[in-house]
Amino acid sequence: MYFNHTVIHGQNFLSLAKTYNLSPNIIASFNKLSLGVNLREGEVIKVPAARTNFFYRLQPNSFHEYIPVFHRVTENGPLSTISKKYGIPDTTIQRMNSLSTKTVKAGDQLTVGYLKIRKDYENISNAPTRPDTISPAASSSPTSTLKSTAALQDTTISNEPDVNSDKLFEQARRIAFDKKDYATALLLCFQALKKSPDYSDIRIFAGRIYTWTDKLDSAVAQFNYVLEHEPDNKDVYVGYSDLLYWNDQYSKALEVCDKGLSYYGTSKDLLIRKVKILRALKRPGEAQEVLEQLLKIDRTNTEARALLQRNKDEVLKNKLGMSYEYNYFDKQFNDPWHIASIDYSRQTKMGSVGAHLNYANRFRSGGLQYELDAYPHISKYFYSYISGAYSTNVGVFAKYRGGFSLYSILPKSMEGEVGIRYLYFSDATLIYTAAISKYYKSWLFTARTYITPGEKSTSHTYNFTTRYYYGGADDYFLITLGRGISPDETGAVLLNNKEFDKLVTLKTTIGFRHEFKKKYLLTLDAGWMNQEYRPKTKGNQLSTGISYQVRF
Repeated sequence: MYFNHTVIHGQNFLSLAKTYNLSPNIIASFNKLSLGVNLREGEVIKVPAARTNFFYRLQPNSFHEYIPVFHRVTENGPLSTISKKYGIPDTTIQRMNSLSTKTVKAGDQLTVGYLKIRKDYENISNAPTRPDTISPAASSSPTSTLKSTAALQDTTISNEPDVNSDKLFEQARRIAFDKKDYATALLLCFQALKKSPDYSDIRIFAGRIYTWTDKLDSAVAQFNYVLEHEPDNKDVYVGYSDLLYWNDQYSKALEVCDKGLSYYGTSKDLLIRKVKILRALKRPGEAQEVLEQLLKIDRTNTEARALLQRNKDEVLKNKLGMSYEYNYFDKQFNDPWHIASIDYSRQTKMGSVGAHLNYANRFRSGGLQYELDAYPHISKYFYSYISGAYSTNVGVFAKYRGGFSLYSILPKSMEGEVGIRYLYFSDATLIYTAAISKYYKSWLFTARTYITPGEKSTSHTYNFTTRYYYGGADDYFLITLGRGISPDETGAVLLNNKEFDKLVTLKTTIGFRHEFKKKYLLTLDAGWMNQEYRPKTKGNQLSTGISYQVRF
């Protein structure tokens, strides 16, 4: 395989050898010329591919540049056809191009290797300083000097004039996102910038690649170049503020973000970044104002809605609430159940801490339960839930009740949870739980399961909940569909662990929540359960509830 090089004024075999990492003898011999011959301007010299200048893997260093070499597929067929043409294992081509199959289609452009050249090479007019299409050579074959390079065959590289900056940029994005091959993506970016030095989108993308690879000074240089030449470019403020935020330079990130907002005051990309920066700076009040502004611009903004509830809890640190629930049974019990609670919680530096006094009247008997819970922060992406409760009225309540969950804030406005619940009536029951939540526009979807190992079998509970937000973080309609019961449901018939293992229940709940004057919350809900309380004997349970909360 070889590459065509067009000679410019002053070049000779020695300068070409230095550029292409070969000896002058190999280049001269390959072209059937003597070393002493003078090369003419415009003459085409074949530069052979050898072990010293052509590779199947990048080997970055400070002295050389690696130019991707491409083959454009002309007809559908197996990858082995191209593999045989270049003497490269098909598995190597498959790896370089992240192909899922060994079949290729006409029009595909495949990387078949990398040409290594010196970074300080001379200004060669037709040297392959950008990726081009490889096609079979029309003539010539390797000389004896290349017999040791058995994996290479005769090929020429054509310098196509239609490979413009846009195509190089498109290729760089594909390689960066699909293959995570940032070194090659950067090479393509700078090859494009040689053609179009003021192409801001490419320069910003190069800055982002430097950000992802922790080359912060290089990233800043690219962003500053764009700011100097195009100070009203929105994307550069987005990229620059991301770099600073991810590297904990929050004050500087806020300056960059505010500068961008001075040009684009309603930019959703910049507003959501400002929220995150303000939260990192422990300024939740200002973050709340920006979130409310953003949701007025775009009520369906998923990321803003996911942040709104967490941020609101940090603005109004105290919550005082009360609730009441009424449960009616058509068969299982003659008397209704009444459940009420008074709650107080406070947001602290460690997270939310709360106390609950719960009252229940069940089986014509009343009782109290004393409960504490907390939601400690662990990091930017993790927090937890811890609770413990005690009651002297066993039967009305479990004597002991506890719980722990670990929450993870996931990409794409998702949240995950794994946890455990503990109940003790006359003996102990452990219940494992897991959930996944996803915000989508004005919707929140949550799927949850509870798994209770028993002596003879394992009980499973499944719930699916949907919320539709019609306003702020506390303005929504809710519906839950489920099978089985859980220890987190106050009205569920959890008498003891033995009976709990046997429960088979279908249920649905609808709810409504509304916020008044940014600090008063009213919640209404109603539910239906169809529960098998004895083998092949089912009964219905109807419930309704109301709660009121004040934040201050």
